[in-house]
Amino acid sequence: MTATLKSDFDIDPESRWCSTIIGKEFDTTVAVRVEESQAIGELGVRNLRRLQYHDPTAPGWRVIGRLLRRLEAVNAGLDSPPTTHRRRAMTDAVAVLLVRCAEMERTFWSWTPQEWVDLLGRDQG
Repeated sequence: MTATLKSDFDIDPESRWCSTIIGKEFDTTVAVRVEESQAIGELGVRNLRRLQYHDPTAPGWRVIGRLLRRLEAVNAGLDSPPTTHRRRAMTDAVAVLLVRCAEMERTFWSWTPQEWVDLLGRDQG
C-alpha cells in the first residue's frame, strides 16, 4: 500500500495557515537608522516593555514605527489567546529585539541564524 501525500494545491485553502505579513509592504532597509537607535535608547527598556512605565506619547515611538510594524503584524497573527501573560511576553520580546537591533545597528530581519542563537540561546534551559 502506497501513501499518497497531498500537495499544497490539494489542501483546502481555508485550512492553511497564512502569514500576517504576506501582502503587506514594509520598509526593508537593513540598517538601523541613527535616529531609530537614538529613539530606542531614549525610550529605554522600561518604556519599550510597555508596562507600568510606558509613555505612549513619547516621540520615539513614531521614530521606530517601521521596526514595530513587522513585529505587530506577526503578533497579531499568532494563534494564541490574548491574555495578560501573552501580552507581557510579547512586549518583553519586542523590547529585547529592539534593543539588540540598536546594538547591532541592523534590523532583526537581516540577522543570521547564529545571531538569533546568540540572543535567544539554543534551548529552553
